[in-house]
Amino acid sequence: MGLAKPERKPLIVLLVKRTAVFLLAVCALLVFIYAIGTAQDFLDSTQSFIIRGLSAIGLLLAVGSAYGFAIDIWIAVASRATRHLFGALSYLVLVFIGLGAAAFSAFLLSAIAGNAP
Repeated sequence: MGLAKPERKPLIVLLVKRTAVFLLAVCALLVFIYAIGTAQDFLDSTQSFIIRGLSAIGLLLAVGSAYGFAIDIWIAVASRATRHLFGALSYLVLVFIGLGAAAFSAFLLSAIAGNAP
């Protein structure tokens, strides 16, 4: 009895997964840098730059994870394999993390700007 080879995943699935993990890491790094910058009294322009980056990365994470969610659902339906549903659930969690980061950064940007017209 030989060992069964694992199923080869399409290249797009691997690229989307690695991109989502990378964007999650960058998002976490930007939140960490913002927290450190708040404690270390970074300039307001630097903090604003970090928050704008967090907003962009959060939206990219949400969009990329939504795409990964759609791919995993499509693969699960096409191959009738339920093991892809856990990956789809993971992508759904990443969508909410990305949207939360974007909403958090939008709130902070509006709080920084104040009531300026």
